[in-house]
Amino acid sequence: MDPYASYNPNPGAQPSQPGGPSYPPAQPPAYPSQPGGAGYPPAQPDPYPGTAPEPNAAPNFNYTPGPETTHSTGFPPPGPYPTVGAPQYGAAPPQYGPMPPQYAPVPPQQSGITAVGWVGIALGITLVIGLGVVGLVYGLGGNDDSGGSDNSATSTGGDAETDTATDSSDPTEAAVADPVADAVVGDCFYDYGDETTPDLEATTCGAGTFETIEIVEGTSDLTSCDNLPLASSAVSSTAANRVLCLSYTAIVGDDAYHAQVDECVYGSSTPDSPWNIIDCQDGAFRVIERLESESSTGACSDSTYYSYGLAYTTSQTYLDVTLCLSIIYPGGDAGYAEIDDCMSMNSDYTYFEFVSDCDDGNVYITGRTNEILDDPESWCNGWGWHYQEMPDFPELSYTICWGWL
Repeated sequence: MDPYASYNPNPGAQPSQPGGPSYPPAQPPAYPSQPGGAGYPPAQPDPYPGTAPEPNAAPNFNYTPGPETTHSTGFPPPGPYPTVGAPQYGAAPPQYGPMPPQYAPVPPQQSGITAVGWVGIALGITLVIGLGVVGLVYGLGGNDDSGGSDNSATSTGGDAETDTATDSSDPTEAAVADPVADAVVGDCFYDYGDETTPDLEATTCGAGTFETIEIVEGTSDLTSCDNLPLASSAVSSTAANRVLCLSYTAIVGDDAYHAQVDECVYGSSTPDSPWNIIDCQDGAFRVIERLESESSTGACSDSTYYSYGLAYTTSQTYLDVTLCLSIIYPGGDAGYAEIDDCMSMNSDYTYFEFVSDCDDGNVYITGRTNEILDDPESWCNGWGWHYQEMPDFPELSYTICWGWL
């Protein structure tokens, strides 16, 4: 916020000139021994007697909570794999036609047949008998082939039926255990699946696991966990008719991973250290953005009040979370003020608020640094001064100089 980037309420005036902010008194105030001290020029009368603003609550950021998105999938019911039946074959083998006709010998006639005739008859009989034998061999050969096929089919079918019966009575595949059906609150799992298909395996609780925080019986409706802020996902079993509400553990001892917009958190600046949700208070960090499926603080919006970020990177992108944070300074907006910003300061010289118009303020910022100075009074060159030290996050400490409007 910089409504008057080049604004100077007293052009050309120096601290020692009339109309400009005055020097500190001849007897300078003692340097404050506690963080949050403020220096000011008491020789300058309050231009707004009796109207200085009273301390106000920490700024209201008015952020709307972001959507709570979790993967919700139904867990398939367990059970043995279906038994495969005996193979079904095609049409029966083709049936061969009738055997060649059987020729019987013609009985000799008694009406005087010559010897040559009898010889011819004998030769004819021999030929007919030969033809009959040849036809029988072919027929048996055909029946043997056909019979072989029938026997083969019968044998194969019999073996398959026997195997099927054996599979049915003594399955070789063990039944798949149902982790949803057997779980109790407090049980933890690894999920080797993905965003749409869970693959749970029971394990001890720790980083990278899902803990069962609630069980909803008598339903497979995955929305049953939607009212639980700490729930990361839900899985169900239609066979067991129950739903497990699961909470992901990013870091052991950390619950800030689940923090929502406008909640406050605090922790250490040491990488991979746990953060926790706490009551909003001076020095705490307020969540101003929660970014799902994001693992970089570079994605945080360029907000006036953005001061710190937490990024959680997991093995699955859909579980990544980034929290964009704003520290609650005891001095109000002073920690976010820039040179030439107009502000409203309380009568104790300890709390500052931004104003939309300089006519609504009583001071403006004449200097700023993100350091705690040994002699802020000298650095501010006679202007009023205010500093705030943040021991756990020294990069967020600051010193500002101010002058009366």
